[in-house]
Amino acid sequence: MAIVDKAYLAVNALYIIIRFVFQYRSINWTESILYLVTVVVESFLYLNLYKVSRPRYDPGGILIDSGTDLSQPGLVSYMFDYIYVSWLVHLLSLLTKWAWCLYLAIPVYLAYAFGPYILQFIRSQSGTAATEPAAAAGDSEKDKKRQEKKERKQQRVKYSR
Repeated sequence: MAIVDKAYLAVNALYIIIRFVFQYRSINWTESILYLVTVVVESFLYLNLYKVSRPRYDPGGILIDSGTDLSQPGLVSYMFDYIYVSWLVHLLSLLTKWAWCLYLAIPVYLAYAFGPYILQFIRSQSGTAATEPAAAAGDSEKDKKRQEKKERKQQRVKYSR
């Protein structure tokens, strides 16, 4: 995490120094707000990763939790991906305003990665909704037949020995 700490500080310090000191005349409110929003999200994710990776001890000094492994796949890797994309966008935005469009890669990737699961869920929900009335009608028909059979059975003459 030490390398990530230094990179986090270096990228953001470089952006602030170059953009707000040397290129002050070319900056506009849109870029300032975009930088502010993205650095807030980036900082939140960074602090969250830092917090979950630290071991926790009880007051007696006994280890309660060893911390999350930051090399595991899943949510942790998505957090790192966002941080890396933010660094790339911040550095490239020093050269061109179009670098902010790279943030569109995040929702595109999410649609690519999770789109099939979402479509499958939507299809299964619409499929069960369409078959439920038919199943209910089929169940009521079966129930009627069972009830009739039960009544016929009760009306039969019972022989005893």
